[in-house]
Amino acid sequence: MAEAGTPSLRENLKQITRRKLLDAAREAFEEHGYAKTSAEEITLRAGASRATFYLHFGGKHDVLAEIVAEAHFTPVLELVESLGSMGVPTVEEIRAWLDSFDAIYERTRGIMRAWVQAGGREGAPLRALADEMREKFLDAMAAKVSAVLGRAGYEVAPEDARMRALMMFIEVERLCFYLHIRGLDFDVKASLDLVARQWSSILAHR
Repeated sequence: MAEAGTPSLRENLKQITRRKLLDAAREAFEEHGYAKTSAEEITLRAGASRATFYLHFGGKHDVLAEIVAEAHFTPVLELVESLGSMGVPTVEEIRAWLDSFDAIYERTRGIMRAWVQAGGREGAPLRALADEMREKFLDAMAAKVSAVLGRAGYEVAPEDARMRALMMFIEVERLCFYLHIRGLDFDVKASLDLVARQWSSILAHR
């Protein structure tokens, strides 16, 4: 008998099955995109039944949402938290941070491409998660902006900090979207250098 607070064998097996389904779904989404991936293919890859799939998820959009939250949104939010350790960041420190952000997008480009495809098909459920993650990003970033400007000797109103955070988010998010999802060919280094200088201005001046 499992001790209190210790997962039972049944619960462990359930979590193992869920992990297999998530891993299989990510592989399928990255290979075929959202529209061409079915619940049947996911279960076949995971070695599970269709009934088991629907015990864990309401549909393939639920699987995708969990994968994206785990693989992309969570690392991005953790990266935002690291801004708090920079003091008043130099352009070089900001540039290194942007490299880390870009690396997350590069690592998750396949699943994020499926996410964009799904957004046009599934609508509200996925938009709700995207909106929630964006708000978390902006809340965290605005707090860091306020802290950095405070250390530089400036006081900013909460709405000003949030506006600056929004501008920073738009710049780096759109850049990585067009680079990794749309696959546009441009000078990435020069683009990130420019964003770093713009962020430095946002974080150092009124």
